[in-house]
Amino acid sequence: MLVLILLGILFKNSPVPFFEPSQIRFGSVLGRIGIATFVATLIYLNFDFYKRLGAAILILLLYYAALFLIPVPGYGAGDLSFEGNLVGWFDRTFLPGILKQEIFDELGLLTQISALCLTIFGTLAGEILGKAWLDIKKIKYLAVAGVIGVVLGLIWDLHFPINKHLWSSSFIMLTSGLSFLTLLLFYVVIDVWKIRKWAFVFQVIGLNSLTIYFAYSFIDFRFTSQKLFAGLYAPLGEEWHPVFQAFGALLLVWLFLYILYRLKIFVKV
Repeated sequence: MLVLILLGILFKNSPVPFFEPSQIRFGSVLGRIGIATFVATLIYLNFDFYKRLGAAILILLLYYAALFLIPVPGYGAGDLSFEGNLVGWFDRTFLPGILKQEIFDELGLLTQISALCLTIFGTLAGEILGKAWLDIKKIKYLAVAGVIGVVLGLIWDLHFPINKHLWSSSFIMLTSGLSFLTLLLFYVVIDVWKIRKWAFVFQVIGLNSLTIYFAYSFIDFRFTSQKLFAGLYAPLGEEWHPVFQAFGALLLVWLFLYILYRLKIFVKV
């Protein structure tokens, strides 16, 4: 968790203004993953399947209640506007450094609470796959969980809008449901039908996901793509040049990861 938080700060602020901590953005995707994984692991080690499910639902309900019942100075309770929501006020008050949108940070403190539930639901999915059940039973559980998540998310959206910036409870339920259904699709194709060769391209990326997350920020693949491939797409209209430049960069990224894969170099935390 601590390593991911530090890497997240480095990624979001490079070069990091070490001597001006007030100008550092502390919220990050990697930090969120680190905190959520750490807390979800503690919950997993101490609670069974149904208690974890109940904990996630309770957290989402409490988050929902907090945003609608706790008044924000100058705006009151239940204000979900960009300026008046509880999440933004909480981060402006308690989160040091700078915020992504100056008065709001979608990767700040309060949204960590609801985001945690995605990881808790992930532990449920992992436990389903790890059971010594027949494939059909695992498929049924994943399908039911996915459909329920999507339906609840859409119903909740009628009062608590699906909103990624707020990591609203409806957003968490919808994305959790879609994740269960996506996992179900991959499980059926790869593990049940054993159609696996097509997934190699994603395997190369997944085994070094942290590497490429950082490498794309510090290595200018688009510049190299232009140097290598610009002559091939030069005859096309200029509006298409950025498209092929980006495609070339994607190809270079994959080749870079493939070389690491062949050398068995995998960067992990």
